[in-house]
Amino acid sequence: MFFIGCTLIDDDLSVCGTDYIINYEMRLVTDMQMTINEELSLDIEQKMADTLRHWLAPTTSGHAHDLDVSFYSLDGTDELKHHWNEVIDATQKSYTLYIPREDYMHLAVVNIAENDNVSLSGAQHSATMRLNQKEMDTLPSHPTAIFTAREKMEMLSMNDSILQFDVHLYMVSSAVALVVDSIEVPVTSMKVLLSGTATGFEVKDSVFTYAHPSLIRMERLTDQCYAAVAWPSRDEQTAAAPCLAGAPRKTAQEDEPAYWELRAYVNLPDGTTTETVLSVHKPLLAGTLEIICVNMKGDGSLQPIGKPEVGASVQLDWKDGSTHEIEI
Repeated sequence: MFFIGCTLIDDDLSVCGTDYIINYEMRLVTDMQMTINEELSLDIEQKMADTLRHWLAPTTSGHAHDLDVSFYSLDGTDELKHHWNEVIDATQKSYTLYIPREDYMHLAVVNIAENDNVSLSGAQHSATMRLNQKEMDTLPSHPTAIFTAREKMEMLSMNDSILQFDVHLYMVSSAVALVVDSIEVPVTSMKVLLSGTATGFEVKDSVFTYAHPSLIRMERLTDQCYAAVAWPSRDEQTAAAPCLAGAPRKTAQEDEPAYWELRAYVNLPDGTTTETVLSVHKPLLAGTLEIICVNMKGDGSLQPIGKPEVGASVQLDWKDGSTHEIEI
């Protein structure tokens, strides 16, 4: 795909182009479908389980729609040497490249072309390549799961008989589902928001950042199931952990800030709205699906089922404030 000329009278032929085979393969660290089987195993939950499986299928298949690849010099300049992107629509892809025999830092990103929530910036250097989530107060669920890879390709020291690289792309996205097992009151409408997830990702260092916290609107799959794809939460509890209202939310169960939160707004027939904040004291990790099951009580509040790491705080007759606009 790249053709670089070199002179045959130059004694040092190491700069000449050489054919290299690069195999790209999507790797899923965990099985989200298995999580659904384990968390929604009751007969009465099978309809919701099937709905969630269908909705998550594009995410859990490890399918790559588009592939963006970059090669950077390892000579200290970190200069972008080669770059291309294309639609591949596959779970794996192999290329035979003709490029100069040099040492490279190679970075690859999958599934950003159709993700309106995320953009790629700083690609002139590997140290500055970054995935950025839009800086908005509220965003929809990410439409695609993003995969990335990073690998040093030290070609100068390679044996001529081994000119092949296997590049594994790993998911940097996560998924969350809220399942309402039982509803004790008629509901006019319900809205669920996710907070505490990352807003940026440094591709070379594989580090998530949290500079501009946003709320992620969870999609309503059925009256009893809501889901979203986003980025992970922090993996350690700190006083600066991002939450919906800014400061960490403490619960009666835990005297520490939550890693991430779900906030549900239930609009009742009497015209009132009940807010339940579900504070999760367990990290949301890349490549995983977290399912929270709840019961809805007569006042519209949600009670977590079987998860001691999830605390709940309730506000009856909740009124919209000036901090966020919540459409219900």
